[in-house]
Amino acid sequence: MSDAKAAKAAAKAAAKALRLSHNEWSNKYFAIAIGAIMVLFAVFHWSSVIYFRYGPKKRHPTLTRKYRETRRFLSSSTIGLRTDRSILYTIYWAINLILALTNVDFTELTNVAKRFGWISVANLVLLVFLALKNTPLAPLTARSYEKLRPLHKVAGYTCIFTSCLHGIVYLSAWSETGNLESMKETENFCGSIAGMAMVIIGLSTITYFMRGFYELFYMLHIFMFILIMITVGMHRPNFSSSTVVIVIFTACLWTLDRIIRSAKLAWNFFGNFATVTALPDNALRVKLSRRIHSSPGSHAFLWVPAIRWFESHPFTLLSSSPTEFVIRVYDGFTNDLYKAVQEAPGRSLRCSVDGPYGQVPNFNVFDRVVLVAGGSGASFTLAIALDLIEASAKSVKAIDFIWIVRGSESIQWFTQELKQLESHPNVNVLIHFTRAIDLSGTSLSTTPESHSEKDSLKDGVVSIEPSPLGSQINDLEKGALEMATGSPLPINDIRPGRPDIGKLIAAAVASSSSIDDRIIVGACGPSGLMSAIREAVFSDLYNDGPSLTLYTER
Repeated sequence: MSDAKAAKAAAKAAAKALRLSHNEWSNKYFAIAIGAIMVLFAVFHWSSVIYFRYGPKKRHPTLTRKYRETRRFLSSSTIGLRTDRSILYTIYWAINLILALTNVDFTELTNVAKRFGWISVANLVLLVFLALKNTPLAPLTARSYEKLRPLHKVAGYTCIFTSCLHGIVYLSAWSETGNLESMKETENFCGSIAGMAMVIIGLSTITYFMRGFYELFYMLHIFMFILIMITVGMHRPNFSSSTVVIVIFTACLWTLDRIIRSAKLAWNFFGNFATVTALPDNALRVKLSRRIHSSPGSHAFLWVPAIRWFESHPFTLLSSSPTEFVIRVYDGFTNDLYKAVQEAPGRSLRCSVDGPYGQVPNFNVFDRVVLVAGGSGASFTLAIALDLIEASAKSVKAIDFIWIVRGSESIQWFTQELKQLESHPNVNVLIHFTRAIDLSGTSLSTTPESHSEKDSLKDGVVSIEPSPLGSQINDLEKGALEMATGSPLPINDIRPGRPDIGKLIAAAVASSSSIDDRIIVGACGPSGLMSAIREAVFSDLYNDGPSLTLYTER
């Protein structure tokens, strides 16, 4: 009888060891599959870079047509999602589903619950990896952390979903066997806390809450994540099962990223002061005493301890020599900084920056550059444009700089920079005021239909002739600003109303001197504007004109 019991116990132990091995391998296969996808993205990126720089500029008609058809398909929208992202998400979810159902003993619900728990841990590693500011994917795939944010969110929601399934199936199994008392055990109780913390993070990502209370959302995100790391580790503390090892590895990834960011803040803090100047139309110009080496269009996290001790906020770098930001004032940190400047004009504040960040393409290698900005997004496009006109390699034949802004007050944000662009022979500056003012400062309502535009070409640069109404409003704008500032507007071509983005981009493409020209459209602004630009660029892919590349920032 004892031999039978021993044999039964041995068989049970062997079955448990096999289940553990299958569960561990599910995470290994997950890592291999996700790693393979990352390698494919890296190979695609670098092969594209090599071909662009060293491949023949003369295009093959058949290959070009196939390439454009592929790009049109991948850039098309499906239920609000671009096809390329939809395909990536589908592959990712398929990996999760296959690994959740493969090599699982379905005779007991607890086995299914355990597998969902392992899949949740695998997704936890991925979502933390995708959230790293100093991600290795930036140099490998040219995708900085902000470009990976949609993938991070999808991995987060998937982790929450599998965690909930893990808990629900376990509760169902215990309910059937009358073993719900197991929830009182410390390990299982910690697991329930981790699950609730994940749900809280998921609920906090609701757009209304995230945008309206972003600083609260961010702090909640950090505290709940730390709580999850601790409680998941306590949920399965046995090193022999590898779960706690994976959790420690994940925590080390996050901690290392925080150490790197803190080191940057500490290094850039010594001898660094911010001179903040209030600008018209609720904006600030921040000039740092120390230079931060950065590429044009990159951004950095600004830390001003006198304003917010535990917070740093990302802003696009207008310039790196000197280091300058132009910041639109909203609420929270920017509003507090604006109040501090009003109370003590000219005051210098101790500060530091964490950065730079961002993987911006090299605009210098293109033949023509079209830059479109909305509001304070001009910090990005101006940084690119100024770098292009100052670069020693003059490969860019023409630059179209389009800025859509509310009114003439905002011109003073970038007066000197706009003068530099306006004076350059290869740059066409076009500014659209969505709100015009008369000489007394009273608002004039303008709509996109209130004027007509006629496209023409001048010196290889897009020129749009304003209608008489446009000229009249131009004069009013110039007169109002000259009365207020004592100096005329630095730009000659100013239009009322919102522009037809598709028409402007099409005109830039049509004005190219050769069908083999390479054109890049760089844009920064609100999501609505970015969507319109993306649609305009990919609509132009139907034409057999020059090649188009799009890069957007939000």
